Amino acid sequence: MGSGERIFAGVFGALLLGVGVYVLLFGVVPALWKYLTGAVLVALGANAVLGAFTGKRPWISRIGPLP
Repeated sequence: MGSGERIFAGVFGALLLGVGVYVLLFGVVPALWKYLTGAVLVALGANAVLGAFTGKRPWISRIGPLP
């Protein structure tokens, strides 16, 4: 990964991580959806931040190009 891609992955991962924590703490949907969605967002965000630090491709980047 190039340095620009690492910076983008780190910032986007931090955003996902923050949104996931927010959903877990303040979600107003049924508990099952709140915990499931929050856990997925936290896992993807943490993996992206970790990937930015280590230089490995995060899971979110493997879904291919999006329109």
